[in-house]
Amino acid sequence: MTHSPWQPISGSRLELGEGLRIIDGTIRWVDLLRGQLYAWTPGSADRATLVRTFDAPLGFVEKAPDGRLIAALGTGLSWLREDGSITEIASTGLNPSRHRVNDGSFAPDGSCWFGTMVHDGSPPDGHLWRWDPETGEVSALMSGIEIPNGPIFLPEIQAMLIGDTVAGVILSKSLVPGSSADPFLKVDGGSPDGMHVDRDGRLWNAVWGGHRLDVYEPGERCAKPLELPVSQPTSVTLIASDDPLVIVTSASIGLDTPGPLDGFTIAAPLSLLALEPARVRGLRRSSSSRKGHGTRAP
Repeated sequence: MTHSPWQPISGSRLELGEGLRIIDGTIRWVDLLRGQLYAWTPGSADRATLVRTFDAPLGFVEKAPDGRLIAALGTGLSWLREDGSITEIASTGLNPSRHRVNDGSFAPDGSCWFGTMVHDGSPPDGHLWRWDPETGEVSALMSGIEIPNGPIFLPEIQAMLIGDTVAGVILSKSLVPGSSADPFLKVDGGSPDGMHVDRDGRLWNAVWGGHRLDVYEPGERCAKPLELPVSQPTSVTLIASDDPLVIVTSASIGLDTPGPLDGFTIAAPLSLLALEPARVRGLRRSSSSRKGHGTRAP
């Protein structure tokens, strides 16, 4: 039997692991629907610890440019203070019984862009929002994306990438105000979920339902697939070092019979992983392009 390089770093199976972030050397992620925040520091412990449980869906926790912790919580954004208090700073005005946050990221100008989606089985109503820390203004940048995943920013080309998960496409949007979003990459055999750009400029995409990561070299549109021992990977990040550690969250939601690692957060040294030759992903929509509880994806 071949020994897998992938090892679990979470101590239990999560419903919807998401939102990988590296904050001051500690890896953090969430169990989104349960509102749970986890943390793991490489070299300090075998498994992650549960940091806190919130009473609302938790999309991600990130370190803002000014050093404070910000959380995508419920239907908006909040500061997480050292004394444990929570202060809402960005309200979308959405109904929390119908909507929830998903993923997000900070733009080069210090604003926070984040997505929302429905979670009650009602008709799709996904949006991408921008919070301006200078004015406190929250503005809707995009609508019509049933499940927005990402976004990530590519400062060298002044663009943002965001996954339209149900449509099976990654969109590119210029950071110039008023610009439209255009198809950038089509994903076949699964649905685009969380993304990461490493220090070498490679784009990593977790492919929900695809048992894999898709890796794109700078300037390339052909993916190098990396097989995973989980069927529903949701986010990915790398710890930069001479031999980077690849970390992936996953989900067990919607699986009748989860595999041994489905729902766990897993890690493996990049040197032990075999990237397949690059190939163009097809243009067909996969049957797994609608994911998660019911027919909608997390």
